[in-house]
Amino acid sequence: MNEILLNTQSSNFLSEEVINKAAKDPETRNNIIKFEYKLLSVYAHKFSIILLPKTEQITEWHGMISISYGLYAKGKFKFVLNFPKTFPESIPKIRFLCPLLHPLIDEYNNVDVDTLIPKWKYGQDCMVYNLLNKLYEMFIDVSYYDCVTSFNPRAAQLFSNDINSYAEEVKKQVAQSEQQLYDNRDDFVLKLKEPTYNTQTILQKLQDINSSKNLTFEQKKKDLLNFILQQSKENKIQQ
Repeated sequence: MNEILLNTQSSNFLSEEVINKAAKDPETRNNIIKFEYKLLSVYAHKFSIILLPKTEQITEWHGMISISYGLYAKGKFKFVLNFPKTFPESIPKIRFLCPLLHPLIDEYNNVDVDTLIPKWKYGQDCMVYNLLNKLYEMFIDVSYYDCVTSFNPRAAQLFSNDINSYAEEVKKQVAQSEQQLYDNRDDFVLKLKEPTYNTQTILQKLQDINSSKNLTFEQKKKDLLNFILQQSKENKIQQ
């Protein structure tokens, strides 16, 4: 992994030598992919994406993107990211699990990654981090892409000519994504566990803590906070 470090003497994140080697050597390519995953484990939350590599197959990642505002607000869309054998010379491919209306998503749920990053040349401005950032942005600002591509002509035309119908169809897809959030597929490693605790459980704990005469107010507050945090941990994403 020493080769896969920022070369401060170069304009690229990786040297041309390493990139060329990765396209021919699976081990070098996989090391770069592992580095990318390590980087994303720190920064992906900034654009509301969670990711997990497929078990024993680092070249395939399973993820979910959560949209906070815009036409796709509240949408939680699951996707698969695949690294081609020619990565990092070639851009990774992205496919959503469910149909989504968007000018950059075709009828087979594939994303037009070449429009997201038109001139892919692996380096500081062309990494998986940048690609996923663009993926998030394409849901926020659809108007930027509606006439740029013919990847999905129907979506582009509907957005331009009948925004109300476009928004209504997207609204249904967002609702469907929420309904299917905990429908975990066997072939998808990112498993989501539905929360099981409720307000009544927390209220009961609060009553128990308040009834204790041996605790100060600060201790009671701390105990309640720890209980809520523990409840949250028990309901986190399960791999």
